[in-house]
Amino acid sequence: MRTRPVTYRELLRVGRAGGVLQDGSVDAGVLRRCAIEGSKVDPHGLHLRRVHVRGRLDLAGATIGFPLRFEECRFDAAPVLTNAQVPSLAITGSPALPGLLANGVRVAGDLDLSRSAVTGAHTTSASTSKRSAIWLCESHIGGRLLCVDTTIETDGERAIQADRMQLGGTVRLLHGFTTNAEIRMVGARIDGSLDFTGAHVRSRYGLALDLSEVQVGGSLFLIPKPGAGRTPLIEGRIDLANADVGGQFLVRDAVVTALSPDAATRTYGPNRTGGSAINAPRLTVGGDLTLEGACRVDGGTDLSQSDLGSVTVSAGCRLAAPGATALSLANAQVRSSLLMSGGVTVAGELRFTGLRVQGTLSMRDIRLGGARAGVLMTGSGMTVEGDLRLERMTADGGAVRFRSTAIRGTVDAGGAVLDNPDGAALSFQQARIGGSLRLVDGFRSTGYVLLNRATIEGRLVCRGGTFHCPGPTRYNRAGHAIEAISTTVRGGLYLAWAEVSPSVDLTNAVTPILADEPDRWPPRFVISGLTYDRFEHPAGTGGPIAWDRRKRLVWLSKQTVYDAGPYEHLASVFRRHGYTADAEAILIAQRHAARRTGHARPHPVRRAVDAAYGWTVGYGFRPSRVLWLLLVLLAAVTVSLHLPGARDTLRAVDERGNVYAADGRLVTVTPDLPTPNLLAEESRDRPRRDACGEGQVRCFSPELYAIDTVVPLISLGQRATWYANAESPRGTLIDWWLNLATLIGWLLSTIFILSFARLSRTT
Repeated sequence: MRTRPVTYRELLRVGRAGGVLQDGSVDAGVLRRCAIEGSKVDPHGLHLRRVHVRGRLDLAGATIGFPLRFEECRFDAAPVLTNAQVPSLAITGSPALPGLLANGVRVAGDLDLSRSAVTGAHTTSASTSKRSAIWLCESHIGGRLLCVDTTIETDGERAIQADRMQLGGTVRLLHGFTTNAEIRMVGARIDGSLDFTGAHVRSRYGLALDLSEVQVGGSLFLIPKPGAGRTPLIEGRIDLANADVGGQFLVRDAVVTALSPDAATRTYGPNRTGGSAINAPRLTVGGDLTLEGACRVDGGTDLSQSDLGSVTVSAGCRLAAPGATALSLANAQVRSSLLMSGGVTVAGELRFTGLRVQGTLSMRDIRLGGARAGVLMTGSGMTVEGDLRLERMTADGGAVRFRSTAIRGTVDAGGAVLDNPDGAALSFQQARIGGSLRLVDGFRSTGYVLLNRATIEGRLVCRGGTFHCPGPTRYNRAGHAIEAISTTVRGGLYLAWAEVSPSVDLTNAVTPILADEPDRWPPRFVISGLTYDRFEHPAGTGGPIAWDRRKRLVWLSKQTVYDAGPYEHLASVFRRHGYTADAEAILIAQRHAARRTGHARPHPVRRAVDAAYGWTVGYGFRPSRVLWLLLVLLAAVTVSLHLPGARDTLRAVDERGNVYAADGRLVTVTPDLPTPNLLAEESRDRPRRDACGEGQVRCFSPELYAIDTVVPLISLGQRATWYANAESPRGTLIDWWLNLATLIGWLLSTIFILSFARLSRTT
């Protein structure tokens, strides 16, 4: 074994021969002299194996014309290659590498630090406050940066600092790569990919990977080591703010955990240690951003204002930030689809405010929990060019909000279970939905569904859904299970719900079709101003439609507060479809309901008059009832006048003062003046005079007298001729009876005329 250090001549001879210097030791000064002054070194370069480099190897500013390769070599001090130029540099398998100081280095080929054990904590002019084991700031590497199975144990804050590094190839920190400090590549430009396959990065100061403003021409990988299955582990935050990845961003089976932030770790710029495990605002990904396998991100993922090709979070992934934001895509753009597959678990809030998705947004079978201020998902102002899929979503303890969203396709929440008893379980307030909104097939909400001022171009379908609100809340004081005030549904309301309680509010909602079962509505509801054009089968199958007036009247009787508008609108719908009699019955029932509730006639007398109006002619919609009442009154008066006691009270007086009874003259004041013809006739046979005084008064006729008494529009002279004698035993009673009949006749006739006038206005 060599006992003395290698001399300059010996080292130069090995280099010129293209051989390998094995074992032994070499002074750093000798190595520097050979690197700088050596000529005609073999193109393979200078290769040292298991050599101990004594002292500090300082190649700062040197231009080295051949590759340098150190294999399993030991170094007393960190090599210095600041601003040096070298075709390639490899320090591989080193059991003791006390760091590398290579700011501004120019490496035409690869920089390979694979399988080395790196230690040390150094300061350079590139940072005034942080120490790092490896410095590569402003370096230019034409090939690859390789750290395969490399370990870095440092007492400093950073393991690698390579700000504004330019790399023509790929950065590969993979397989057994392990470090206990931050890796920083702020503003680096990497033409190839950035690969962290199987890497373990543990930071003591909150930030593990600082890749802000990095530009990656290829892809970014955080995936397990093939075969061995070494799971990538990042303990600390990943910062990708303003980064640009030209290919895909793939995270598979990785564990990323945000540590407790240290406010002193970021001197310049805002301190973004607010809890995100992946902090990537304004990230640009040309391809897919994919989280798959058993990924676990503890501490939240911030992708706000990012521009992404597509986003996929596959089954088995967990995004956890209880009480905070688990995933933020606020004001981001996804140029294709955003897919969160079945089995994804989210603890914390999904913040999609202002997000624009040019394809489908699918969150089927995902589980949401760990609400932040009662909100599990916020999609306010979001735009989705395709469908919004929420099938079988489970949301526990918070609201799912899509306020003021614009969704071009259909919203399908079939089978979703949303539980937020203290507020809105699902909100599409002021949203615009180009297709249908489907709350079907086992959909269940605990809380209330908020659809105020939403516009739905398709259908609102509630087939088989269950809607329950435990009680009033701050923003739902009435405790409605569904609140759809001023909602417009152009395709129709299909309300074949399984159960809804305790109430719904459809005030001023507008739809062409109401497809429901009247007896399946909740015990109370508000439908003031609800407008619809026709009914349809609740299942929407084109089955027979039951125009059942009685069921509809029972339905309207359940209004929380009486309102005449729904009755009148229901009647108009029945009338437009040819059910005129049913329409009139509905309007009559409306007046009955108004009288019972005391809204139409608060004064008792007026309520009594209104009751009589309804009983007689059905508030003007049943004028034929008056005719029957008039006939009954006529018959009663006629029969009473046929009675001897009533006839005996009637009297008539002619112009001479003679008094007549119904069966003849009773009192003669002035005898009749005979005429010559009359005297001639009397001389011949002298017949008996009639009861009318031979035309001096109108003859009494009970039938005509009844008509003259009861019908005010007809005058037959009977009532003007004959009167009840008050001196008779029953005269006063008959007089009152006839006067009452006259008043009743006037009243019934007036009602008859007014009912025709009202009927003409209604029709």
